[in-house]
Amino acid sequence: MEVDGSVRLATPADLDAVLDLDRAAPVGRERSEYLTARVHAGDVVIFERNGRALGYVVHRATSFFGRDFVDLLAVDVTSRRQGVASTLLESAVHSSSTDRIFTSTNRSNAPMVELLEKAGWGFSGELDGIDDGDPELVFYRDAR
Repeated sequence: MEVDGSVRLATPADLDAVLDLDRAAPVGRERSEYLTARVHAGDVVIFERNGRALGYVVHRATSFFGRDFVDLLAVDVTSRRQGVASTLLESAVHSSSTDRIFTSTNRSNAPMVELLEKAGWGFSGELDGIDDGDPELVFYRDAR
């Protein structure tokens, strides 16, 4: 799917846009301190169209058992199901510093599970005890 827009590394000037996208995500917890640190560390890539950030991905090198990990992925509500998330995930895969990259999502996040399966991510396993009653599903993809 050809998507109108581009991806680039977020800069501190993009922080407000990243935080606005995050506030719109229904996660129920504040992540501004975490996202501020990740933007300053160079771990955030944004998808933009016409100068407007429509999504972001937090991709941390070697942070999961020595492998790269996609910590967060968020897309503007009005831009979902348009290939933005797929483009951001592919960006993380292509820029991975390890031969395999991982991510996870709650079992209840059916849209993310569907996205990962459609994009060729393999199921690695399930973790209990992170969010009570909603196991974390771990996925991976070969990056090379």
